[in-house]
Amino acid sequence: MPRNSRLLTAGVFLAAAVFSLVSSSVVADFPLGDWRHVKTIVLPSDLQNEALVEIVPDREVFAGSESGLVDLRVVADDETQVPYKLEISKAEHQRTSFRVTLRDKGYVPGRYNTFIADLGREGILHNEVEIRVSSANFRRTATVETSNDGSTWKNVAEQTVYDFTVEERGFTTRNTRVRYSESTARYLCVRIAAEGEGPLEIGGATVFFVKETPAREVSWSASILEVRRGEEGRTTLVEVDLGTPGLPSYRLALQITEVNFHREVTLESSTDREDWRTVQTSGSIYAYDTPKFVGSDLVISYPETTTRYLRLIVRDEDSPPLTIQDLDVWGLRRRLVFWAEPGHSYELYYGNEEAQRPSYDIERVFPYLVTEELPEVRLGPQATNPYFVEKQPPLTERLPWLLPAVITVATILVGFLLMGIIRQARKVLPPPE
Repeated sequence: MPRNSRLLTAGVFLAAAVFSLVSSSVVADFPLGDWRHVKTIVLPSDLQNEALVEIVPDREVFAGSESGLVDLRVVADDETQVPYKLEISKAEHQRTSFRVTLRDKGYVPGRYNTFIADLGREGILHNEVEIRVSSANFRRTATVETSNDGSTWKNVAEQTVYDFTVEERGFTTRNTRVRYSESTARYLCVRIAAEGEGPLEIGGATVFFVKETPAREVSWSASILEVRRGEEGRTTLVEVDLGTPGLPSYRLALQITEVNFHREVTLESSTDREDWRTVQTSGSIYAYDTPKFVGSDLVISYPETTTRYLRLIVRDEDSPPLTIQDLDVWGLRRRLVFWAEPGHSYELYYGNEEAQRPSYDIERVFPYLVTEELPEVRLGPQATNPYFVEKQPPLTERLPWLLPAVITVATILVGFLLMGIIRQARKVLPPPE
């Protein structure tokens, strides 16, 4: 083979090697051997036919999943991927309002405020009345009665309504809504007891039909790692450990011994207790036990996070620090729903940071399935996937000098090739005049 041909062949092979090195980092979805962890799925013993079942991920699944449960795979008989739907429980709230006409509004001295709300006709389904009160700083007992004819009344609710306002802090908490059992009555009679105080300034009322489905939650055990004072002595820092990373949390409740306080709070999160980021910039906790108001709110809600550590910053200002005895942390419940058939074995695989979110037909048909009160399967202990093969970094990362060296050698060979072509050309071309 002529020398120039050999050089050209060598250049082609080197170019192919370089292309192979670069393109080796472009990958698609992985086979089963790229999932690190596996758990056996234990079907209910009374499952007789193919049916929808649900899996509730545990701590190990959340901690072992590399991408927020995106990499979960349900596999049947060690070979067949089973479609599933990952559902996150969320609260549903529907609220329909109805205008009412108020009549017989008045005040019986020393006894109660009262009015009758007229919906205009029977047959309208309702279960809540909101009383518009312009007064501030009150706590009263409200009684609601219903009637179809305006003469025969039925007691359907008795509830506390209140307003507590601290003007210097710009703080107000109130509840003037009274919930009662569903009714189609035309009339509502509302009485608000005076309880030794003067009359309330009632501006009107609105009747609602409210349908609420609360979110299903999971309680995570958490421990307080440290409680310390801030640098300037005007804040308290409370560091919390959820035990493992990956647990989704969005709400915590404090247990505090003191009363009659109101503090602003900020919540931060971290993966290593070194770098902290803010997840809730403004919030407050309070507890009052006074003649005018008794109530507390020690719950902090925040955008969902999956970090292991939380840090609560309580702004004490010049007040003494609070005694935080304990706390509880909650997250929204997740579940995997899939079709299972007796006589088959099922496993849950997870732990692949490069896996993509799967797309199954069950996502589209799920709204049309009956998914309430499904049989819950059990998960076995976590094990290492026997098919798992530790992925090696690309050759260019293991040998960072290799690619520049190959390019340098290829450049030199191409240079020699060009020089040879030029010399051959000089031999066959006539000399310049």
